[in-house]
Amino acid sequence: MDCACDSCQNLCQQKPGWFTPDQIERLARKLGLRIDDLFRRFLTIDVALVEDGGQMKAIYVLAPAMIGRKPGAISDPSARGICVWFRDGQCQIHEAKPRECSLVDHATSSAQGDLIRASILKRWLPHKGFVQQLYGKKLKAPDALRKLYRKIQREKESAQPRN
Repeated sequence: MDCACDSCQNLCQQKPGWFTPDQIERLARKLGLRIDDLFRRFLTIDVALVEDGGQMKAIYVLAPAMIGRKPGAISDPSARGICVWFRDGQCQIHEAKPRECSLVDHATSSAQGDLIRASILKRWLPHKGFVQQLYGKKLKAPDALRKLYRKIQREKESAQPRN
């Protein structure tokens, strides 16, 4: 998708979209960087917690960092900000932009957006080791995300009928 309307540009200024694993090497090559340099200078780790067989599972994905936020780190899930590659109303890596950005625009419904994110998360499942290697230490979901998950679990448990 290629849209320059205010609504679409607003997406770039709220929270950068997610890459798929196969995009990272191509982006590094396009920018003339090693993958670890790309990560330290321009990317961040987003974390999504999903339920798998009643257990919490963290899935780690790579996304552009936000201006004014530290790249090469695990991002705060509530953080909002402008993508590092959004300048002068344009994406500076448009041909290599995150998959989510290429699939979402002003006409995408919330439900469609959720499905797109779910499909991207699924692609990251086997790549936790790759993300951890870039990060250089043990991956850990942010406290805010774990607290939210526990709250949802408590609400689900309290809504279940008692025997």
